Formats: sequence, structure tokens, C-alpha cells
Amino acid sequence: MTTKNAILLIVKQNNGIDYNSLLNKFASSYSNVNSARAALSRSLKDLSTFGFLARKGNRYYILEKGESEIYSEIKNKLVISLNETMKQREPEGEVANVVSKLQVLIERSRQDRDLLKTSKSSLDFSVSDLERMGKNLESKISHMKYLQKVFAEQIGSLKELDFNDKHARDASEESAKILGSLLLTFPESEFTVESPSREFIEAAAQKFNARTRIARNNSFAIQKSDVSGFLIFVSQNQALFKGSVVSLYSSATKTRFFGGKIILAGPFSEVDKWRNAQTSASRGVHLPPVGDSLRER
Repeated sequence: MTTKNAILLIVKQNNGIDYNSLLNKFASSYSNVNSARAALSRSLKDLSTFGFLARKGNRYYILEKGESEIYSEIKNKLVISLNETMKQREPEGEVANVVSKLQVLIERSRQDRDLLKTSKSSLDFSVSDLERMGKNLESKISHMKYLQKVFAEQIGSLKELDFNDKHARDASEESAKILGSLLLTFPESEFTVESPSREFIEAAAQKFNARTRIARNNSFAIQKSDVSGFLIFVSQNQALFKGSVVSLYSSATKTRFFGGKIILAGPFSEVDKWRNAQTSASRGVHLPPVGDSLRER
């Protein structure tokens, strides 16, 4: 409801209301009384000028044009919208909209008998129609609960079958150490590093004595013994590949450093270890320890 129509409704329900009482009722939707007073004064001036309200001394009265404006809003914004929604094949699909508008309509109708009369004569649907919609909604909710149960079971099955998953952590040194511990449990003896940032590839390859192994696609192989140090190096040197991605590949997983995050993608069982590493540690279940941090060469 617009500011002007909110004022019209207050005056209609309290015809002859004085300015201070009107301000008290109007100010409830404002953060402070000064803002409410300024808005109220501007609106009262316009409403009086255009014939919606009449002022006598310090009191305000609604005129016929003001009442018509209120009825018009109730009919156009609530009744017509409700009628159109209820004409749909499955109105329960718009239940949130129906509930919201019915609530406003009920509250306004309880406050004003004229509005109640207008609402009753303008609605194109019955209480039985709403009850039928409620039953249909109940049936849909029951079906959705069933689907949710089946869906949850399917997700559980995908986990058991080790389908792919992914999980991200902040690209901190702590996260790098946790991931390094996990990757050390993998069977491969080396991992592949890749990034479109030539600056990063050059710096990382030099750090880990891999300059002679840089391929044309900006990638190189890193030994398993260096993987923990490499992950820490990446977490500490994110400025070298800002806006780019650094990827680390194993036979089953892909690790990406991007946007201040470390994202591990691969079989659910491995990703779940990464997801719950800290929680596991707190329960006394530990991954293999991380080796020394970056070794100067």
C-alpha cells in the first residue's frame, strides 16, 4: 500500500482524527518520528489539495474521492490478483501469493465494514474453492515428502557407490596442510600441476626443481614428497596467479586453487575426508602428518 493510501485508510477508520493521533498511527512504519512527520506533512498537503481529504482545524476527514481510492486499491491489487490466481489450473502452485493477499484482505476487512462489503462482492471464488485448493496442497505436500525421502536415499546410494563430489575450503595454510595429508595417502608417486599463469608455473617449477619438466600447456609433474610443500607454497603465493586457476591432478581427484578457495573434486569417499578432516581430528581420527613446510632448495 502506498504512503498516501495508508494515510487514507487511517483517516477512514478514524474519521475526524487529529494530527497528533494520525502521526502516532502513521509513524509505526518509520525508523524515527521526524521522518514520519515529514512524510505525513507532504502527503497530507497533496491529499487535501487533490480532494481526497478535508481539513477542519487540526482534524482530517476522508472525502468520497478518498474512499474510492482505497476501494480501488483493494480491488485492483488484492481482489483482482486473487481472482486471477484462483482461475489457474493449479492455484496451489501460487499458495504463498494467495496466503499473503488473503491475509491483507482479511485484516483490512475486519477493520472496515465497507471494505468487507466490497471484498465479499468482488471475489469470484468461494470458501469451498479454497478448501479444495487446501486439499490439493496437502496431497502435493505428501507427495513431496515422499519424493524427498526417495531423493535422500538416492543421494545416500550415490555416496556408497563413490560418485563424484566436490568441497571447498578457504585457501589458507592450514587447509593446504590438511589436503597435503590426504594426498600423501594416494598411491601415485607424482602429481600434475597446471595453470594458465605462466608467472606462477615458472615460480613453482623453480621452487620444486621442475623447470626442465614444464610442458607447453603450462604444466609440470611434481613428486609426491613435495606435494605438501607445494600446496603450502600455493596458499602463500596466491598473488602470483590472481584471477587464474592453479590445478593439481591425481589419478582420481582434481584440486583447484581459485578465488581464495581450495576446491577438491573426485570420488565422494576422498572428498568426504577433506570435508570432515577437522571434525575427524577432534574425534581422535588423524590423517597422516604433513611433512616439513616449504624446503628451501
